[in-house]
Amino acid sequence: ADLDLAPSLQYQTPVDGYLGCADRNFAATAEEPYRSPTTYRWDETVWTTCPVVVATKDELCTQMNRLRLDKILFVGDHTTMSQAIALASLLGQNEDVSLDPNVVPNFSKNVDCSPGTPSAFSFQLSYVRNDRLEEPGTTPSPGNPNCGISNEQYCYPWSVDYAAHSGRTLLIVNTGYHWADDWEGYIANFQNFVGKIDDVAANDVAKAEDVVVFRTSVPGHKECDLHVGVFEHYHEYCPRIVNGAFWHWWGELPPYNDYAIRIINEWNLLNTVKSGPNIELLDPWMMTILRPDGHLSGADAGENCRMDPKECMLYSLPGPVDWWNHLLVGQLKDVASHRENRSPMVAWR
Repeated sequence: ADLDLAPSLQYQTPVDGYLGCADRNFAATAEEPYRSPTTYRWDETVWTTCPVVVATKDELCTQMNRLRLDKILFVGDHTTMSQAIALASLLGQNEDVSLDPNVVPNFSKNVDCSPGTPSAFSFQLSYVRNDRLEEPGTTPSPGNPNCGISNEQYCYPWSVDYAAHSGRTLLIVNTGYHWADDWEGYIANFQNFVGKIDDVAANDVAKAEDVVVFRTSVPGHKECDLHVGVFEHYHEYCPRIVNGAFWHWWGELPPYNDYAIRIINEWNLLNTVKSGPNIELLDPWMMTILRPDGHLSGADAGENCRMDPKECMLYSLPGPVDWWNHLLVGQLKDVASHRENRSPMVAWR
């Protein structure tokens, strides 16, 4: 834990609903001034020259301005929604974001970057729920899902609005959790997504300047209510893989991620035949599997935040998900440098 860093890991205003329940109910003491899951930092030991630092609004605004981006669009399921709300909270824009299941979960915020950046500007921060990164041609509503094998998922349309935006977009997507063991479906859908990005840019050459990011899928932690700290090493995490099987479709997530990474690298090499931009990889896998603490049903949540059934996939906010955004902002800085130097990034893992 890093109690000196912890103050910068808190939100100005707690998140509403179940994602912010643990934070709202926390009572600070002299011995424990902050919720334990908000006191840890990620120390990079592989790429030691590229440490992950805590992101700030000014730094994000600087990189958005540097890349001339005026919109951030998150598309994905509840894990992506958590990341979008975490970023909105870091920017002081988490008010009026509803987690009521009877309300459409999509939201949009305007972020004013002045002062603090070389030139005053603002950008839009939006989230669209789409559990499978597919568009079946219908629009769901609360209580009326429209996608998935058993039609239990929600896939709100997103690509038309994405294509229609006249400025440059930072598009952040994820898929994998809601495919179970449907390998053929996942493969076809991911290829369709990549094709959609290319088609959009083929119809509007300006979209080739967008930044498209795919985030890998990260598993939950079985019996998360029993954990009060982090795993310091991967070998502490491995025994939690019960009987060689993964909980919450963990067994499918690594090969899904690996397939996406392979396709991304192949796509990024097609410089002379593709219209769309390269796809960047945001890979918070390792920093998150070492975080069994801080889940919605974690030990720090307390009785008032009890969930039935236990929720050991999603995290309370603030918490581990914030580090996905710290990693994202650092990666934006790298993307800007690589674009300026005309040297494309590679999706290493």
